[in-house]
Amino acid sequence: MNQSLRQVIPLELGADSYDITVGYGLRMQLHELLSARNNGQQWVVLTQDSIYALYRTVIDELEGAGFKIAVITVPGDETAKNIQQAELVWSQMVQLGCDRSSVLLALGGGVVGDLGGFVASTYMRGIPYVQIPTTLLAMIDSAIGGKTAVNLAAGKNLVGAIYQPKAVLVDPGFLETLPTRNVISSLGEAIKYGFIRDRSIFATIQARFDDLVGLKDNDLLSEIISKSCRIKSQIVSNDQFENGERKLLNFGHTIGHAFETIQDYGGIYHGEAVLYGMKCANYISRKKGLLAEDEYLEAQALLNRFPLPELNTVSADKVLEVVSHDKKNINGKLSFILLDKIGNAVINTDVSADDIVESLSQASTT
Repeated sequence: MNQSLRQVIPLELGADSYDITVGYGLRMQLHELLSARNNGQQWVVLTQDSIYALYRTVIDELEGAGFKIAVITVPGDETAKNIQQAELVWSQMVQLGCDRSSVLLALGGGVVGDLGGFVASTYMRGIPYVQIPTTLLAMIDSAIGGKTAVNLAAGKNLVGAIYQPKAVLVDPGFLETLPTRNVISSLGEAIKYGFIRDRSIFATIQARFDDLVGLKDNDLLSEIISKSCRIKSQIVSNDQFENGERKLLNFGHTIGHAFETIQDYGGIYHGEAVLYGMKCANYISRKKGLLAEDEYLEAQALLNRFPLPELNTVSADKVLEVVSHDKKNINGKLSFILLDKIGNAVINTDVSADDIVESLSQASTT
């Protein structure tokens, strides 16, 4: 991709509509992209220490352009996604004199984006925020659609709100400093779109796996990011509050979230847990006669190319306990996302405890 080119992907939600802008170099053009919103108010950059150290010049550019900036840092892992951490951020914002005109910039990965959105949705009953994702996973998934949340001991993302950002600014150049493990984890969310909606994404990852993991082709990476953003944008536009179609985005997440919760969000990344969860969901899809044997084998073969950490202390009883608290349970029935072919997902409410337990045999790296 020519680094001067931008792709603008609209997310249509009436009064809450906004654009997802994808382009190399956006991080050094934030003062131009955000200038219309700058009226001398307090801006808060929520980030983590490692991101701040790498990209302090991004914040300096805003300050140099006349933005009144304050930086608040939080831990970069799931330990930051809790009510106690949110309260710390709220308190710092009060000390900074933030009011309802203040704007929060969430500069970081999914944890920073989820926490930042939650803080913005609740501070003084809601202030504007902008997502500036720095990980591939956040660029293609968590920064888009307005899902904000913190975790409880009982499960992931159980407290939150759907609260849309004013913009999502995606600069693939941030990924140049992303460790390989984070790239691999993030590709788990990209391949999800291939499974549920667009087989061409599955085929591209299948054919160009090494190039994607190694970030060797900017055009290829931009293609995957843009396709993923367009799919999520379309789905969220059709179903903002997850009453139907948006549930398809949870493919691999039901059991994946259980793995994260059981391991106390340590030792496993979100995308890695989702990769495990997709293996389990594919197994259940085949067991129920939805996914043909040849497609099942093709799907699992690609998923098995992803190097994943070993799962520790994951018992069937613990998985079932966490799944029973899943927020997708409605009237005692779990909306489980399965495949009837690669490229098309379906909502199924007939997945039993035995199905889930049996599928756990797929939660391995081989």
